Amino acid sequence: MNLQINLKDIISGLITPIMIIATSLSYAVLIFSGPLSDHLAIGAGFSLIGAGVTAIVFAIASGLPFAISGPDSKAVAVMASLVVMIGADLHSKGKADIAGVTILAALVLGTLIVGVSSYICGALKLGRWIRFMPYPVIGGFMAASGWFLFVGAIRVLTQEPISLKLLADLSNGAHSSKLIIGVLFALALHIAQCSRFPLAFPTLLVCGGASILAAILYSGTPLDIARESGWLIKISATAVDAPTPWLITSASKIELQEILNCSGQYLALVTVVIATLLLSIMAIEVETKNDIDLDHELRLNGLANILAGLAGGTVGTLSVSRTLFSFRIGARGRISGFLVGALCLFPLALGPSALGFVPMPILGAVLIQLGGSMLYEWLFKSWRLMQPADYLQLCIIFLTIISFDFVAGVGVGIIAACVTFVVNTARVRLVKHAMDRGNFSSRVDRPIYQVETLQKNGSRIQIMWLHGFVFFGSAHHLLSNIKSIISSSQQPCYSLILDFKQVLGIDSSAAMTLVKLRHLSEREGFQLVFSNLSEQVAQSLSLGGVIYEGEDNICRIFNNLDAALEWCEDNLLKASDDNNLLSHTTSEWLKSELGSVDQVDLLGKYIEIKKFEPGDILFNQGERADSLYILSTGRVTILFKSPEGFEFRLRSMLGHTLLGEMGLYRNALRGASVVADEPTVVYKISQKSLQHMENEAPELAHAFHKFVVRTLAARLDFSNREVAGLQR
Repeated sequence: MNLQINLKDIISGLITPIMIIATSLSYAVLIFSGPLSDHLAIGAGFSLIGAGVTAIVFAIASGLPFAISGPDSKAVAVMASLVVMIGADLHSKGKADIAGVTILAALVLGTLIVGVSSYICGALKLGRWIRFMPYPVIGGFMAASGWFLFVGAIRVLTQEPISLKLLADLSNGAHSSKLIIGVLFALALHIAQCSRFPLAFPTLLVCGGASILAAILYSGTPLDIARESGWLIKISATAVDAPTPWLITSASKIELQEILNCSGQYLALVTVVIATLLLSIMAIEVETKNDIDLDHELRLNGLANILAGLAGGTVGTLSVSRTLFSFRIGARGRISGFLVGALCLFPLALGPSALGFVPMPILGAVLIQLGGSMLYEWLFKSWRLMQPADYLQLCIIFLTIISFDFVAGVGVGIIAACVTFVVNTARVRLVKHAMDRGNFSSRVDRPIYQVETLQKNGSRIQIMWLHGFVFFGSAHHLLSNIKSIISSSQQPCYSLILDFKQVLGIDSSAAMTLVKLRHLSEREGFQLVFSNLSEQVAQSLSLGGVIYEGEDNICRIFNNLDAALEWCEDNLLKASDDNNLLSHTTSEWLKSELGSVDQVDLLGKYIEIKKFEPGDILFNQGERADSLYILSTGRVTILFKSPEGFEFRLRSMLGHTLLGEMGLYRNALRGASVVADEPTVVYKISQKSLQHMENEAPELAHAFHKFVVRTLAARLDFSNREVAGLQR
């Protein structure tokens, strides 16, 4: 089994370089064309060094052992744009003689910048944030890259830039044979790449190149003439040059100002490379069912490009097509990547006798296939997959780049991303939930007569859970929503609670808008209550004049929603004129529950009066539930201890309620502990006492059980309404 795997790794390592060398040479021909064609030998070395070095580095340390790296078409499109800008400017200034070395210096600097930027992104663990890069922005860059590759392919095949002269030449039949062969071969390459046979693409490259070369030899055309007429690569008679020594010896001729003038292109180059790496990793994760650490791959991509730049090589990154090709033919080890890197570097040791026989229509066809595939993927196929607004952004960025340059595209992309964020954020409701006290209560169990009053006046306490980011537009919608709720309520609002627990942040414009909410509360006479304010949000509200330091009769701030709601409930009860809230003794309360004074007196035979001081424990979690308690006076807190050892409050209970009944009736262990918060008096009824009551005073037992059932039913009813309110 191991032998089979190793054999497949070796097969992949021997076949994959065919595709990478072909595409690398096509990129070199694309970049070093026209006036730069004399430096094509340098360009070939530039491309092959980048391919070899990055492939070896990824083979050593990538999270995917079978990963294949190399020059990428999208990055090449940006570099080609950079070359055109520098070359055109130098030629217009009469400095064509230094264009080659200046351009090569700019390209190598771009490789180093990509390397450093990628490594920094990985070291700062920015991978998860890069995944939030807007899809239309990525699409615009990819579509523009496809366009430049396609246009570059025409220039490679015709040896002329796209212009009116080229159109005139084409109409007269010039270049038609090379264009037809290139387009047909590009279609064949596309079909081969889409086929289920992984070897179809490299086989077609080799057979197609051999066929064209055989046709040239069969026709008797001298090779030098074939190179001059654009059928074969026109390369000098010397060996493929290594870029770094030439740069060092020609450093004095480098026009640094030209490189600085085009420095904005490096931002586009970094953006395209990182976006390409992100998309490649996403595609590979889906295909291979592997989880890949993007931060690690970013650092590795940075290291690979730094080494490639120091060696004078081009930008490289993880190649999704080559990696998946290797995976599909069965490669699983690192040997395939090592072989790819070594074989990509091997042509540097050969003379032009090897590269000089590569047919130009093959290289042009590779560029047409790559560019056409990208245009179809991002301009046509995405039309069916994207929302109209997103597709419009993609088209705007695409048109900006092909009309101006990638730098302008970066600017438009940033603006488009900001606009998209604002629009999408505005669509998200700032108010996640909105309820009143009638459907949501604090974690305080109150006497039934207080509960009834709070239920009856529940709409006087309004509660809103906010989430997301609060900015001018969402704050305005919030204010309008509050005005609508207050005006439509049958009862005047007494308190408005805004919970900020899920709010990510707030800008200054939103804070100024919320000042109007303070003015509304002053005008309408309700309390404005904030809970779960982060330090940043609290500071923004303070600077905006929404909340004041010190005494503030309008706004109150609480650490959590439960404390805020409990305070509002207490205030509402104090302000209520409900006669039902007049002082109730424990005897009066039990009389209303059991039906008569006689039943209350009889109950005294079965209870044990117990008193607790603050901090005393009524019972502990996990104990046997052998009794229940009637809370006469005072206040207790129910505490739950998690398996991890964390203890937190479930509820608090005031006088005139029951506790511990669940465990007793279910014959279960105590699910939580109960601690006294203040001097507390309870009536304890043990399981034995309850059995005696059932035997000796069945009418009292019946009334008492009904009392327990009513209490539990009331709690369940409120919980159901709370859940229903949260689901709205």
